[in-house]
Amino acid sequence: MRTVLLLLTSLTAFATEGSIGIWGGSAPAAPRLFNEGLWRGACVAIESTLKLPTSSMLFDLPLSIAVGAEYIRPSASATDLLDDYRGWIVRGSLVWYASSGTAPYLRLGGGASLGERYARTVEWDTASPLQWQRRPSFAVFFGIGVQGTLAAHFGWAIEAECLTGDEVGLLLPLRLGLFYRWGAK
Repeated sequence: MRTVLLLLTSLTAFATEGSIGIWGGSAPAAPRLFNEGLWRGACVAIESTLKLPTSSMLFDLPLSIAVGAEYIRPSASATDLLDDYRGWIVRGSLVWYASSGTAPYLRLGGGASLGERYARTVEWDTASPLQWQRRPSFAVFFGIGVQGTLAAHFGWAIEAECLTGDEVGLLLPLRLGLFYRWGAK
């Protein structure tokens, strides 16, 4: 069964338009909004997308399925803040594009956080000490961005994203991605 699933996935990937890319991002300091005025670190991700075929001539909105893995470091400063998160997030999302060329897009998705959170040793006791603790959980995110083309098979994307979850909270990380695309346009 696994062999058949792998074969079907590979054939779908070669038959449709897809891409593989790398992302880099940061959650910048915004003293009046969040992060207590500190630069809140960086993220690096790898992502693969497959464009789904359109099923209607009346509604031709390009839609892709994206899967990826992202690593987050909370800060370049020596200060650890309550609810900082560090570690991996495995992600899956749906991405709606306004068109095939340079255009805005919307991303909605979820994933599993597999890292550590800087939290109190006793959750509801404000006098308990803070320390890094492994706390896997579910994370959700949405983002808006703009994507474009650098050359025939290479593209770029800029995105602002809100990522949150039970054990994760990063508001508005700014992300930049570079992609290699294949398949029919």
